[in-house]
Formats: sequence, structure tokens, C-alpha cells
Amino acid sequence: MGQETEQEKRIFLVNTTSVPIEVLEKGAEKTQVQYLIDDRHGSDRFALRLYTVKKGGHTPLDQHPYEHHVYVMNGEGLLRQSKQPNAPLRPLKPGDSLFIPSNAIHQFSNGEDEPFTFLCVKGNPKLYVDPEQSVPDDSERNYC
Repeated sequence: MGQETEQEKRIFLVNTTSVPIEVLEKGAEKTQVQYLIDDRHGSDRFALRLYTVKKGGHTPLDQHPYEHHVYVMNGEGLLRQSKQPNAPLRPLKPGDSLFIPSNAIHQFSNGEDEPFTFLCVKGNPKLYVDPEQSVPDDSERNYC
């Protein structure tokens, strides 16, 4: 076999078994995330994350300028789309795909026994600001 080309060297490959599992804390309960691909790996535009929400858990109630896509892998979950406490929740099941536009309110929760897992692809916050403005601080990565 020959040497890798420059383009081949830039391709980043990771297996979930080698990515640390982090517990979300701020605004979340019983939720874990694995940061699979992001700017640390050369991805300037998108980040890929794997979330696991355990029974009785939820992600933070979020609203932010970047859009993202979610693909439900396992379990059944609920999507909250409002800050109103009694707003209806949308059921989610394996195979569901969601597009969450910029500034849409959202939160994922799990009331079932089986863990609720989903992939999330989010846009880099740097893509959503005017180049003349300062870039938002993305040091807290615990959201989707």
C-alpha cells in the first residue's frame, strides 16, 4: 500500500467506544453526551453528538441561534417546544428525524424505562453571527 494523500490524512474517523461519556449538568438531568466530531477534529461547520437520556431525564430547555438536526436511534422520547409548563409534548420514536431551526425552543425528555438515544448534528455558532460581531462563547458544549 502507498502513502496516504493529504486529503486522506484530513479524514477523521472515530468509534463511539473510544469517545468519553460526559454527564450533562447545567439544565439537564440523567443525560449523557459523547462529542463525536467537532472543531477539535477539523470540522469547522458542524458538530456530531450522541445523546443518551435515561428514564426520568431531560436535556436543557434550549434556544440558540444555530440550527440542528436530530435522528432518534433508540427508545421513545418527548419533545418540548415551548417554555409554557403545560404545553403539549411531541412523541418521538426510533427512525424519527427532526430539523430544529435557529432560535426554536426545544427540550428532549424520557419517561420510559429504555434509554432514549439520538444523534444531533449542530451548526457551528460561528456561522450564525455577522463577521463584524464577536463570536459567541461556545465553551459550554452541553446542549442540543
